[in-house]
Amino acid sequence: DAYGRELLQAALQRMSYLVTARGVPLRIAHDPELIEADAVSLPEQFRVNGGSVDSELALLAAADRLSMTAFLVNPYFENKTTPQREWLAGIRVSRLDGPSVAAVKRLIDRSLQAEEFGLQGRAYFDTGGPHELGDTWIRAAGELAQAAYFDTDFESTKRKLDHRDRLDAPAIYMGWYAPRAYGPWRDSSWHVPPGAIGFHLHSFSATSVRSVTKAWLGPLVQQGYCATFGNVYEPYLQFTHRPDLFLEHLLAGGTFGEAIAYSTPRWSWMGVAIGDPLYRPFKLSLSDQLELPQRTEFGSYVTLREVRRLQSEGDTAAALDFARVEFMKQPSLALAYEIAQLHEQRAEPEKALSALKLVRYLSIFPVDERVVAQRVADLLHRYGESQLAYDVYAKLIGSQQNAKVLQLRLLEEGAKVAATVGALAEASQWSLQAKQLKQAATPKGSRNQARSNK
Repeated sequence: DAYGRELLQAALQRMSYLVTARGVPLRIAHDPELIEADAVSLPEQFRVNGGSVDSELALLAAADRLSMTAFLVNPYFENKTTPQREWLAGIRVSRLDGPSVAAVKRLIDRSLQAEEFGLQGRAYFDTGGPHELGDTWIRAAGELAQAAYFDTDFESTKRKLDHRDRLDAPAIYMGWYAPRAYGPWRDSSWHVPPGAIGFHLHSFSATSVRSVTKAWLGPLVQQGYCATFGNVYEPYLQFTHRPDLFLEHLLAGGTFGEAIAYSTPRWSWMGVAIGDPLYRPFKLSLSDQLELPQRTEFGSYVTLREVRRLQSEGDTAAALDFARVEFMKQPSLALAYEIAQLHEQRAEPEKALSALKLVRYLSIFPVDERVVAQRVADLLHRYGESQLAYDVYAKLIGSQQNAKVLQLRLLEEGAKVAATVGALAEASQWSLQAKQLKQAATPKGSRNQARSNK
């Protein structure tokens, strides 16, 4: 046709998915010479024919000669009962691609592992983006995760999640609005659970999937996320993927490929999705996970989900008993912190301290558990175990690869604990280091302006 496409006319097709891989281009450049004359009726921002290759391939079997200008309605979008006729008109497309062949193979293997043991970890939702509609979608997705009993955190201010926030075992992450992966998502040592779902809403989040520093999809795949999606060019908010619909479909037992089709409002547009289309993260129910005989690295987070389920039924005592029994089988810092909080709610400080004292046996804290370790130290300090809290702060401050924002917080709070236990030299040293970090983070011009203001 006029665009150079070879047309396929299919009397009947029963392809479940079309899967693109390395070698199939990611995006199509806009060509103003191929804009049809009748496109003048469209708003100017939609008079474009650039877009996602995968989104065009979805229409490969369509009978009509379709324009590439602007977009077409996706018949799968928010449609639980798609008629057979419409199923034949479009093909669901997913991509297996990333920064390296090894990263993509790992994605497939870890997706299968997640199906075998169930998705395990916590859920994180970062709102505070530029438009309320996007915040509404991400909040709704967070509420779905909570309803599925995931231990869930929300960041609702304009400050984006970073190393100061808890982000251990990120089974589900959804946020916006940074142009490229930053902070924890650029850290190669971060422990991401098998099958993890990662989504960052940004207009150009998928301009590259090969880079580990540009955009979002490549860095997420590199770090170990197994399901992600985004845009190759500006989609405009109303026509991008709906994260709440995506998670809704997965939680109902759907596959990644189905969830992408269900949550994508337009074809012949900007969307691309990376993941095994047959991946079913919630193939196992929570009760099925609890009955598995084999313990995995993230097994304690399954315990946390059951604790949340029991709490939702109003049975805090049963939740606490269950957590303590499981803690004896598989102790972890996250579970110790949870048990301490449950005892704190019941005004049982001695029992809370008993759970927290696990920390004395830990000499090294993985980078993704350091915020939890700091929270444990703060609880210890609050309950009078300041010496142990000081020991934890000393280990954390001396850890390798602390991000500046986290190190600054550790130094400031650690100095207070050090002073409490009489470690005055350390308190002074940590306070001085915190001051130096702050000065280093302040642009020279800003410091000069501050001096002149004084």
